[in-house]
Amino acid sequence: MKVYNMNLLNPEAVSEKLGITKGALHSLRGREASFPQPVRLSQKVLRWDEADIDKWLQAKKERNIGENSGTGRWSTY
Repeated sequence: MKVYNMNLLNPEAVSEKLGITKGALHSLRGREASFPQPVRLSQKVLRWDEADIDKWLQAKKERNIGENSGTGRWSTY
C-alpha cells in the first residue's frame, strides 16, 4: 500500500499563499485551466495539495521568464 504525504490547504490558505482574496481565487479557478484541481473531501469541503500549488506557481514563473527573455524587460506582479 502506498501512503501519500500531502499538506492540504483550505481556500483561505491558498488565497493567502497566492496573495489574493478568496473571491479572486474563485475567479482564477474559472479562468486558468492549468490551475490545480482541489481534492473534494465532501460536498462543501475543498482542499488543495500544497505541492500542486507550488508546481503551478513554478510553471507560471518559468513561463513569465520565457515570455520576457530577449525583451530586456521583466514582468511585475
